[in-house]
Order: sequence, then structure tokens, then C-alpha cells
Amino acid sequence: MPTISRFDIKQWIQTVCTGEFHYKNVLGLDRVLNPEEDNKLRGIIRHFAKVDAIIEPIGRRDGYYRPIQNDAIPVEWQAVEAKQEFPLILPFELRKYVFIYPETVTVIAGSKSSGKTGFLYRTVALNMLNMNTILLSNMEGGREQMRDRFMAMDIDIPKPAPFTVYPVTENFHDYIKKPNTLYVIDYIDAPDGSDFYLIGAAISKIRKKLDHSVAVIGLQKPTMRDTAFGGEQTLKDAALYVAMDNSKLKIVDAKVPTDKNLHPKNMAWTFQYDQEGTAFLNILPYQSD
Repeated sequence: MPTISRFDIKQWIQTVCTGEFHYKNVLGLDRVLNPEEDNKLRGIIRHFAKVDAIIEPIGRRDGYYRPIQNDAIPVEWQAVEAKQEFPLILPFELRKYVFIYPETVTVIAGSKSSGKTGFLYRTVALNMLNMNTILLSNMEGGREQMRDRFMAMDIDIPKPAPFTVYPVTENFHDYIKKPNTLYVIDYIDAPDGSDFYLIGAAISKIRKKLDHSVAVIGLQKPTMRDTAFGGEQTLKDAALYVAMDNSKLKIVDAKVPTDKNLHPKNMAWTFQYDQEGTAFLNILPYQSD
């Protein structure tokens, strides 16, 4: 392996590699190694793990490693204004009950035909004139349905629209780039339709990319269950978590209530949904039987 040196590999790990890797793929290797090359490469990688401590093995799979992250910069937390809120407007007047900090995530978990997309579109329309607003949409239903839903609202939308729409179906965190921005995501699905455990990780990646911005994220959920596909992992990063079923909306969790004497967890409302107008009508406090 004359063309690959210990120095080259170390530089690749520290400057190029951004996540987990297999030792045979360092430097972008795409050829089969002979036994001598393989042993040499394994030895270099093990040295970097055990002696230099710049990588660590990922235990679940043999031969996989990740760079050790030690470049964090100390946070000047005392220089920040006390309890600085993000001026996000939400349907159902939810901001009466929940305080939203910058760099936080709100999750809207909705069952099929519950009004989840309507909630997200109204969030876009309610905020589009007050802040930079970006909609990351899987374009389910196409541009025509999106146009009809926005145009049928009881909110006037100027032309050109004061928000931007990007068609995105995966890796939503790659699009989180701007500060002081509202990102609305409709919606995160499981890769290949089955790896639901990855949804929580996708939310976490989005939250970590927020720079004085917030994200409102739509998820699919089973009917009559509070949590989305992906389970409790989807709760972990959410400052506000809302569940929507047909004619019912519920606050599943809220990390910071607006009124410390009134925690909104489990508060719920019934409503009627005008899908054509993307409007929520006859909103009333939910009365359990």
C-alpha cells in the first residue's frame, strides 16, 4: 500500500470524514485490498483508536469507526438575554400556553386525514409576513393541491408568496442553513417506510442545525395514539409536541409553559376541519367522557 501513509489517513479523518466510516473506505478507497494491505490498514486504524484516540470503534458493527469530536467551543451563555422567545405564531392559539425558545423544535404528529398538513400550512401563512419562512415539503399531492390549499385560506397570500418552498423527502437537516428563520417540514417519513427508529435521529439532526431559528415538523402517527411512528424517540428533542386525530388536537408535552401555574400538558380541543379552506372551525375545549 505504497500510496497511502499514516499521515494521509490521519488528515482524512480529521478534515474530511464527517461521520462513521469503515476502515476499508478511508481516503475513498474503492478497491479490494490484498491481505498485506488490509493488515497494515487495520494496524494504522487501531493505533488511531487506542493510542492517538482520534477515533473510536462503533460496537454494533465490526470495522466501523467514528471520529472523536473534541472541537466544541465554550458557550457564552451569560451574555444571552434572559428568557428570549421566538415570535412564532401557531394555530389554535397554542402560544397562549407554550413558551418557544429559539433553536427549538415543535412536532405535529397527525394520523391520516387529521389536518396535519393544514396545521403546517397555516403556520406558514401566519408567520410569512413576520419572519423568513421556508417550507420543506414532500409535495404529496403535487404543486396544484398545495396551491389550492394555500389559496383557499382566509389569509391573503401576496404574489409572489413571501415564503419559499423546497421539495424535500429526506435529509431535511441539509436545508437548515439560515438564522432567524422558521422552517416548516411536511413531513418526515421513515426511510424505506420501515426504519421508524431513524425518525427521532432525523429530528435531532434538524435541531442541532438551528441557528436562532425554529422548526415545526410534521410526522405521521397511528390513529388514537399520542406519539408518532418512531415512538418516544420523537419526543426527545421537541419543545412542544402536539397530536392530531380526526376532530381532536392534544398537547402531548410542552417543556416550558407560558404560565408556570398552568402546565398545558394533556390539554386538548375538538374542532372541525375545512380541508378545502385549510381552516379549523368550532374549536372547543375537549370534554372527556
